[in-house]
Amino acid sequence: MRGFWRVATAGLMLAVSAGLGVAHAQAGPGYTVPSAEERAQARRAARGPTRIQVTPNRQLYRECVDWLAIERRPSGDVITPQMRCRWAYR
Repeated sequence: MRGFWRVATAGLMLAVSAGLGVAHAQAGPGYTVPSAEERAQARRAARGPTRIQVTPNRQLYRECVDWLAIERRPSGDVITPQMRCRWAYR
């Protein structure tokens, strides 16, 4: 039974490699195979930026100050809420 799987796997690999050769031949004379670095850059670009979540320990807390401010707009003055936060130590 092992011999069957070896032959089947070898046949599959041969068919795949032959298919890849045809794909390169049909791509045209100006086609070049991308390098490993170019493929890695394409994967990173498709994945998006890395996000890091920062969780402070118990000694830090957020200290926020809020107020109302008047904003001058062409349609008239508007009162808007404002807030500024910072990390503080206990």
